[in-house]
Amino acid sequence: MLSKLITEEFIQIIDEELSWEDAIKLACKPLLKNKMIEERYVDAMFDMAKKHGPFFDIGKQIAIPHARSEMGVNKTSMSLLRCLKPVYLLDDKDHPIDIFIIIASADNNSHLTALASLSEILISDDLVNELKGLRTVSDIANFFRKEEEK
Repeated sequence: MLSKLITEEFIQIIDEELSWEDAIKLACKPLLKNKMIEERYVDAMFDMAKKHGPFFDIGKQIAIPHARSEMGVNKTSMSLLRCLKPVYLLDDKDHPIDIFIIIASADNNSHLTALASLSEILISDDLVNELKGLRTVSDIANFFRKEEEK
């Protein structure tokens, strides 16, 4: 299921400095374009980060921004933004991020299979390093397909 959500259409790579807000907006752009989320979902992620701190920094310079489904999710979806220059979550130098994975779940369960597959990848330092070494959208999409086939 993960490779069906994180397809080439929903992967971006950027090689410029961004604020954390601009990085999240950019990561959400394909989801907004395809009407999978509404603008209020993006706003909800900002509100949650400001209220609860950098809780979606999962370590390894990876962030998984998300909010509650009723805050503007139309269809379960994911997108990935690979930042070649680090983005500092909440402008905090202790939270550099180079991969943003947006998760939008239309309910409390439909994203769990994809999240479990993603977790298996992210607990492996070798796989995270491999992912971070990829420099094209097609290579990243193929990485997720390959991992899902294992």
